[in-house]
Amino acid sequence: MGSTGYQIKEMTQKTGVKAGTIRFYEKLGFLEPVERMSNQYRVFNDRHIYQIRICSLVFGGFVNTRLRKISMDVIAAAKDWNLEAYDRATRNYLKAIEQDIIRTKKAISIVAKQVDQYENDEREYSKKEAAELLGVTPETIRNWERNRLLTQKPAYSRRIYQPAEIRRMHMIRLLLDTGYSCMAILRFLTEYDAGRNRKASGFLLGTLEDRELKSRTDQYMKSLVRARTQADALCRFLDDMKKI
Repeated sequence: MGSTGYQIKEMTQKTGVKAGTIRFYEKLGFLEPVERMSNQYRVFNDRHIYQIRICSLVFGGFVNTRLRKISMDVIAAAKDWNLEAYDRATRNYLKAIEQDIIRTKKAISIVAKQVDQYENDEREYSKKEAAELLGVTPETIRNWERNRLLTQKPAYSRRIYQPAEIRRMHMIRLLLDTGYSCMAILRFLTEYDAGRNRKASGFLLGTLEDRELKSRTDQYMKSLVRARTQADALCRFLDDMKKI
């Protein structure tokens, strides 16, 4: 298990994480059990150093709910010190981030330039296929329908989506991920469908100028790029973790 006997002050120096945050990670069950001295002071070991660093990287910046859910597998594997599972989890996390970067670039292109990337696409997509393409769950798409962001399909009918609807879903996901509410997106799409503000990066709802939309998408992309850098660091931890 490596060296033991680090008190919490030493752990803050070794990890760069505040004592209160370390206690919080422990309380949430993200660390393997921490020993106590007779005076109830915590005694940490080398594994805890990596577990704390891993938590710090994973929680270093919220990106979106999907990635946060996937990242929890990394924390769980580190807590159990299952290095094989940790390897799989970090690679899966990195892959998911890279997929989101690709999807976001596509969505930004659609919103900002109105490029119909499905112009020559004549295929139809099932709900499952659409969900996989967007990186969401089928239930998420159903919720978009319930919130009138998408055209509602007849009850109990098999959902089939045309390329134009897929493009619309890309727009919806980008706007949601960058912080717009369903109500705001609905109002935006209502204007869009009516032929007003055809350039989606123009005036959103007639009040938010394109620079705000651009700022939000820029910040979201920066968050994804930062998450990819952090995921790379998580992957690199593995070699040193094997030595403990």
